[in-house]
Amino acid sequence: MNKKNIVEYNHKILSEERKKQKKSLESISNELTLSVDQVKSLENNLMHGFITPHFKNIALKRYINFLGLDFNKIISTDIEFKKEVEEVEEVEEIDTGDKIKPPFLSKLNIKKIPNHLILIISCLIILLIIIQNSNFDQENPNLKTNTPEINTIKEKIIANNTQIPINKDFLENNKTIPKENTQEIKNEPDTTPIEFLCSIKSAPINKIWSRQNPDKPADYFHIISLKKQSICTIDNQGRFKQYDLNKGTKLTHRGEPPFKIQLNPSMSELYFQGWKVILKENDTFIQLNPVEMNIN
Repeated sequence: MNKKNIVEYNHKILSEERKKQKKSLESISNELTLSVDQVKSLENNLMHGFITPHFKNIALKRYINFLGLDFNKIISTDIEFKKEVEEVEEVEEIDTGDKIKPPFLSKLNIKKIPNHLILIISCLIILLIIIQNSNFDQENPNLKTNTPEINTIKEKIIANNTQIPINKDFLENNKTIPKENTQEIKNEPDTTPIEFLCSIKSAPINKIWSRQNPDKPADYFHIISLKKQSICTIDNQGRFKQYDLNKGTKLTHRGEPPFKIQLNPSMSELYFQGWKVILKENDTFIQLNPVEMNIN
């Protein structure tokens, strides 16, 4: 096991928040399509029920999002983990104060620059700005107006109804930002749908089902999805299949029994060998065992 992939996190927060929201281990298991043992492993920072740290990391992120917790307050070693399970957009931080520090000065030690040199550079910059503004006013006398309502260069051009060559750099530095774009950005809750994580190959089976006196062959099972969900299944030959089902979808899956199935029991009607499989709340991982048909 690669130790770099093992995530250190405050696992106690998960169980505390779950109990605070009055959610049982079984309900969390159904919502995340994980086994109860896997949920317990996440709450106790164990590897039981997970083949690799990669699958545990993905399940952990889904659990954190489902409880509505702050991801950064729980994860302590987040360098490798964030690269693996979280898409991060790298954005440069911009100083919004009066003094804006250009990117090329971020690595420059200003303390080593002589004071007189800084003064000379500042004067030159101010002089260039004055000259640029002066030239612009001389080249575009029609832009001058005493109307207080006209505040931007674009508005002046429209008011005078004339086409004047604009200094693009100057226009960019003096454009007015619309009010609707200056509103404070509020942190909205994460409403991203919970991703389906199939762990049928490693998770323990909750229910083994078979029925005496079968009416139909055992080389297929039938499922009706009551809501939108994802399921996965594997047969005796190790053939794996995952399905994304919509509300009302009727699916017939064929293979060699016995079948192992991972689904949401509250959203599913399952049939095998002509009989309806009785599903309970925590029957997330099911194995369908065949029974030979009596042919007279």
